[in-house]
Amino acid sequence: MQEDPQGKPLAPVQDYPRSDMEFGRIKPKALRREEKSSKCLVYVLAIMVIQGTVLLIFASIVLRARTPDIEIGSVTVRNLKYSNSSAPSFNFTLVTEVIVENNNFGEFRFENTTGSVWCGSVLVGEMKIPKGRAQARATERLNVSVDVSSLRISDTKNLSSNISSGLLELNSHVKLSGRVNIMNIIKRRRQPEMNCFITLNLTGHTVQDLTCD
Repeated sequence: MQEDPQGKPLAPVQDYPRSDMEFGRIKPKALRREEKSSKCLVYVLAIMVIQGTVLLIFASIVLRARTPDIEIGSVTVRNLKYSNSSAPSFNFTLVTEVIVENNNFGEFRFENTTGSVWCGSVLVGEMKIPKGRAQARATERLNVSVDVSSLRISDTKNLSSNISSGLLELNSHVKLSGRVNIMNIIKRRRQPEMNCFITLNLTGHTVQDLTCD
């Protein structure tokens, strides 16, 4: 008896993937290593850029040597004597507080210097400022006494007019010379300078006005 060829089941058809499809799913090891190397290079470059930015900010803020500020914080008058007779004169002592404000991230060492006190265009007193040091981000206060006298003033007419008004206008000038030292990396010489204007009330024996620039 012959078998019916149509009743015989067909064998299942197997789907063999193409070689290029297998390549798309499984990347060669060399290609994966190349991608990892590219990513590492990007990370290294990003870190270098960040570090460079941080160092630039650090150098511009911390390592920058600024000129400290100097001013007269307060003035008191002692032993005031004045006369407005035929030979007008004055003689007194100014007790000043000189303030050195250091905004640097390193100390400021300054040398001893001599400031000046003027009445008009005539030198009437000298300020002896000793050497000192202002710590980093700190303020140094110096008490300086100045003997002021009218002995060098030859224009007695103008002096008499000032004394008659009861007000004596003075100006003071100080220039420090020193060195800013930041972490022993940055060492720069700086010369802070000040001009202060003092109005003295003769009758009240007090300082009426004090401004510095």
